Amino acid sequence: MEYRTLGKDGPSVSEVGLGTWSWGSTTYWQYGKGYGRRDIEETVNRAVELGINFLDTAEVYGLGESERLIGDIVPRDQFVIATKYLPLHLIPSTVYSHAIRSLERMGIRYVDLYQVHFRNPLLSLRATMRDLERLVRDGKIGQIGVSNFDVDTLDKARSYLSRTDVASNQVRYNLLHRVPEENGMLSYCQKERVSLIAWSPLEQGVLTGKYKPGDKVGGLRRSNRYFRRSRLEAAQPLLKALEQASAAHGKDVAQGALAWLLREPQVLVIPGAKNVKQLEANAGASGWSFMRKELDALDRACEMAEF
Repeated sequence: MEYRTLGKDGPSVSEVGLGTWSWGSTTYWQYGKGYGRRDIEETVNRAVELGINFLDTAEVYGLGESERLIGDIVPRDQFVIATKYLPLHLIPSTVYSHAIRSLERMGIRYVDLYQVHFRNPLLSLRATMRDLERLVRDGKIGQIGVSNFDVDTLDKARSYLSRTDVASNQVRYNLLHRVPEENGMLSYCQKERVSLIAWSPLEQGVLTGKYKPGDKVGGLRRSNRYFRRSRLEAAQPLLKALEQASAAHGKDVAQGALAWLLREPQVLVIPGAKNVKQLEANAGASGWSFMRKELDALDRACEMAEF
């Protein structure tokens, strides 16, 4: 497993992390039906063996159950833990109390990275960032992160901090959804040494090659535009090119999709894993890279498609 620095001067984290949205989520991911606590315990143990040490969760995942499972199962000294604050309340000061509740659910004294899940325009960004900085000062969090911020908002958030900086921005980024390249976020993170944490790096499974046009999907995938028949059809040439490029390195499509993201040194990926098999597949994206001509071929396949 290869490692990267979180932010400018944060801890060394595995470039392939572990996303835990599905842990404890009965509504969206059918926790308890096909996978459960034992699978997660085995997944965590295998992650330690593979050198995966970066784990991402949120207070809203499973309505807090993901954090509780982490508290019960995850060895604190083996992982850099990130969680997120959901800014739905109209009082900025709630960020402090929400952080404390997350710590209590996980049974830990501090969390390594605490992220604002998205920008709520009805809340004072200045007040939110000042409260986050107070959490750093009080030893409750190690670093401040944000999620789904655009360049202007991220820049403004950083300007409100006086003793620390924003370490990361977690955004949707994958071969089908290259918005961070188009809106300047990737180049901004490269210049400012802010880690870009790619959520949905496999686009909920589209970039595994598992789903074909016309396949029926359930849950959240039904509302994901990339699962529409027309978009799955448009993605097939890209998936074929990705399959060929990945196979040349002895890898599968999903591992290629993750490795493509990791071509950028500021990027970390957090694919989800419900079991050991999925985790081991994700880990196979680390430690290798595409050749320039292969990356160019994938760029051409993206340009030709209309997702």
